[in-house]
Amino acid sequence: MFYRKIITALTVVILSLAFSVNAHQFYGYPYIQKIPDFTLIDHNGKKVKFSDFRGYYLLIFFGYTYCPDVCPTSMYRIKETLEKLGKHKDKVKVLFISVDPERDTPEKLKQFISYFDPTGKHIVGLTGSAEEIKKVAKIFRAYYKKVPVEDNPDVGYLVDHTAFIYFVDKNGIMRLIFRPANEDPEKIAKDIIWVMEYFGDK
Repeated sequence: MFYRKIITALTVVILSLAFSVNAHQFYGYPYIQKIPDFTLIDHNGKKVKFSDFRGYYLLIFFGYTYCPDVCPTSMYRIKETLEKLGKHKDKVKVLFISVDPERDTPEKLKQFISYFDPTGKHIVGLTGSAEEIKKVAKIFRAYYKKVPVEDNPDVGYLVDHTAFIYFVDKNGIMRLIFRPANEDPEKIAKDIIWVMEYFGDK
């Protein structure tokens, strides 16, 4: 087991070095991190593991369905990015991970993501217990915090959260982080396509 971990770590380092020396000018922020496996509940109420998506390239966003502005804007940007991918689109899955598990039931998630993926083929909503979400957010260093809305008891609270879009390759290694300032879907798509072709997915 010990030697297997060393070999895995060395493989990540070698791939990272090869990846970083290429002349491509990335629009997103290059970031190398092996993502460990985790389990959450999808928008159909089914337990899924992160490893279930191995073989797909992943766009990952932490948000919540009651989000008034940032989440819909970011998800629309992701939707446009998928459209810009052309023939590469079916190699990509989007994971929308809720930072509001108290309110974001699978049913709520399913309704929310249907606005951005009516076919249900590309976007997966994920939720879980508060502790499970906390652990997953920690893996990605994603920040979130409840903010009470005292003057609107019907809303109760909002959630302040990181608005990054994380891009993970088909081997489960995070390659790029797109910040809120990276708002051009065409440029995001070009980065994704370059990585795909780098790994031989023409």
